Amino acid sequence: MLLVGTITAGCATPRRPVENLPTFGDVDHATALRILDERARAVKSLSARSALTLTRADGQAVRLDGAVVMAPPDRLRLRAWKFNQAIFDLTLTPEGLWVVAPDDPSRRQKVLPASLSAAQLGREWALLSGSFFGETGLVVRDEKGTLAVSRKLDDGRTVVCDVDRRTLTPRRYRMFDPAGRVRFTLALGDYGVFNGIAWPTRLDARSDEGRIGVKLSDVELNGELAPNAFKPPRRAEKQP
Repeated sequence: MLLVGTITAGCATPRRPVENLPTFGDVDHATALRILDERARAVKSLSARSALTLTRADGQAVRLDGAVVMAPPDRLRLRAWKFNQAIFDLTLTPEGLWVVAPDDPSRRQKVLPASLSAAQLGREWALLSGSFFGETGLVVRDEKGTLAVSRKLDDGRTVVCDVDRRTLTPRRYRMFDPAGRVRFTLALGDYGVFNGIAWPTRLDARSDEGRIGVKLSDVELNGELAPNAFKPPRRAEKQP
């Protein structure tokens, strides 16, 4: 069975890595946005191993090993497996989203929602990390060591990013619907410096459908990706 209850009692809390990041003085808002935008645009590609925990709204979870490649702002490939058995394979490009799901109906009902939840994480992550700070219409507020950067989207939603003032690193994105309700949250942490660029290795996405935790390892930024890295497999099904 793929889904297991989340067990936390009796487990030692893993020690978080110490972040050793460059710091910035009390720069003005325009300078802070410029630094954030330049850093985001410097990332042309990402490849990494990943450990995923997908938790449904009812608390059941599946833990998977995986691999991710990304080319911000709109290309992502995420594969995941458990006990050396492929669980899902999703590809996101400007042309759409493709998912490889099991043929067996019972397994398909369990895996496809997890794939689509991971796709939501990937879509928002790739978009926000790639272009958010270079958009027009940004509003910046100081909030006790944090810069709250917000932007209203054309569809009425509002994105707010909380940026650590000291290191100028995004720590949390929140997506609000037109009524002001939070519909999606993406927390970023455990930053490291890879190829001279600060990048998070821990992501925690939450929505009404559940939660996805991602821990990256063997991170490589701006390395060469395979020519077919974002070519959907022949068995992949395009999603609506």
